[in-house]
Formats: sequence, structure tokens, C-alpha cells
Amino acid sequence: MLRNRKPWFVPLCLFVYTTAMFLWLLPQNQEADVTEKIITVVVAYLIIGILFLILKKKDKMARERENDINHNKNN
Repeated sequence: MLRNRKPWFVPLCLFVYTTAMFLWLLPQNQEADVTEKIITVVVAYLIIGILFLILKKKDKMARERENDINHNKNN
């Protein structure tokens, strides 16, 4: 079975997007304080990090399941 085994791709895209939007909107947005903007970005980075860990664990479990299935077929 062909699967996409790249649990880092989506979090990396989100990280780049979040960073680009932060850098682009930082000087333009005068309504929010700088600390509020930084806290928002840090929370977004934490969510992206948690997403990466979840996708990594899910990929590991899928590989283990696939290895078990292949091992049981051979026996």
C-alpha cells in the first residue's frame, strides 16, 4: 500500500504560513499590542508542534500495524 509518510509536511507548511503572516501583518496591525501578537504566534506554534507530534505518532502506529499485518501474512 502506497502511503504518504511525511508527518512533518503539513506542520511545516503551517509554520511557514504562520511566520509569514506574522511578519507581514506585524507592522500593519496597529489595533493589537506587540505582546498580544507575540502570544498569539507562540500559541499557534504550540498548536503546530502538538499537531506534528500527533501526526508522527499516528504514522508510527500505522507503520507498526502494517508490519504486523505483513508479518502475520508470512507466517
